[in-house]
Amino acid sequence: MRDQAQDAAAGLPQGPPRYPVSPETHYRDANWQHFIAPPAAPQTLGDLPRQRYGSTGLAPLGQLVLALALMAPSWCIIQLSLTVDYDGLLSLVGLALSGLVVAAVAIVSLVVLGLPVRLIPWVNRRWAGNARAYVAVSAIAVGLMTAGCLMRVPHVGGENGIHYSVLTPDPVLLCGGWFLLAFLMVNASLPLRWTR
Repeated sequence: MRDQAQDAAAGLPQGPPRYPVSPETHYRDANWQHFIAPPAAPQTLGDLPRQRYGSTGLAPLGQLVLALALMAPSWCIIQLSLTVDYDGLLSLVGLALSGLVVAAVAIVSLVVLGLPVRLIPWVNRRWAGNARAYVAVSAIAVGLMTAGCLMRVPHVGGENGIHYSVLTPDPVLLCGGWFLLAFLMVNASLPLRWTR
């Protein structure tokens, strides 16, 4: 009892507190500077873009499958708009197979072309997840395809001794816009961000 009285007179805590206390008020003699973490250096706007976004490897398999599912039919539609002669059911079967083959070859090519976007840190920081860049590329691609549909080029040929000269959409603009959209579908990544 004498020791407890001496401790109480010295201001030392007696057992666990029976009421809510804070360490600063309960242990007033402790040196709290050793327990306070130093403040973190504030980040500036120049430091934030140094973070890398998106995937730094190949595109996910699901993304490539979705791109193939969208690219193959769109390629068939472009080819139908450019077709002048029609040979029957075999033409449609060949068109469908060519759409799958062309789309698969284009995806492999776009994955290879997109490696710098994913592997080079400086390019990755400015491309991956950048919604502004994605919207700009989409607008350019849609503009090319729209211009290709509006602009007509003469197509001269002949079949079974019958010569013809017709106007068809511009294949260069159509295929260029299609290829640009395909690049975006293969190499885009989530999540999207509207700032740098």
